[in-house]
Amino acid sequence: MGVSHLSRCPIRRTMIVAALCGVPAAAQPAATDITLKPGTELPQADVPIDLGLCRHHGVEPRTAAGQVVGGAGWAVTDEAPLGALTAVSFVAGSRTMTSGACVLSGGRVGIFDGAELLALVEDSQPGGTAIAHLRRSGDRLRIWDGAMLSRPVADIMLAENVPAIVPLPPFDIFCGGALRMPLIHGLTLGDANILLADHGWEPAGPAPPSDPIAAELVANGFTGVEHCSGTGFVFCTLSFVQGSATASVLTFGDMNLPAGPLVADYDVTCPDLSSQPG
Repeated sequence: MGVSHLSRCPIRRTMIVAALCGVPAAAQPAATDITLKPGTELPQADVPIDLGLCRHHGVEPRTAAGQVVGGAGWAVTDEAPLGALTAVSFVAGSRTMTSGACVLSGGRVGIFDGAELLALVEDSQPGGTAIAHLRRSGDRLRIWDGAMLSRPVADIMLAENVPAIVPLPPFDIFCGGALRMPLIHGLTLGDANILLADHGWEPAGPAPPSDPIAAELVANGFTGVEHCSGTGFVFCTLSFVQGSATASVLTFGDMNLPAGPLVADYDVTCPDLSSQPG
């Protein structure tokens, strides 16, 4: 039996659910196979979910919404405000992979008004890995998948106070709106370099490679390389600059491909400002 609060319908909940029911299917980003379903009953996990060696992906619920999800047996991975609402990401399972990486599966996002469930964001494949975590991105919440090397999938935002799933933007805004950082997750380093240059970023000045793998990446024509790890995913860190701001780009995988390794993640450090998007 699922956890449901449909017997109690405060005015705001009724208005939001009614608005959600009027959102056409075309408004959902089909490419991600993620949908937002209004008025959905929160299912109960068959058994309480234990993330085991992947427990570092979980959080102890602190909000009323998170406690509802945790009380239903799911593993809560993130809680975040969405306007006056609360979004809670949770998963149904995990498995460990090489180099201590984890794959999270069966993820959903519940959107709550207090402890009242308004809607569920779901993957078209119930046991899939398309949903695992939430990260703040300006006034949006970004959904990240549960793959070994997690990537952003889609954003949740409020459109006239109604939750909506929207495609990822081409770039994020950093440093108080002064800088744009293109979304480069999963791109080859060569393609990422082109996008970064288009947005005003350039590799940091040349410096002696700090290790043999970094030297190999430099020999393949890439600059701004700081250091690389010689095991597991072969992570490398590169620096790009724009004015006094710095972007640290993390790559992984085969660096001998013509276009270089793939981008795993990045971070932006602003001069005397927060490096969070926005």
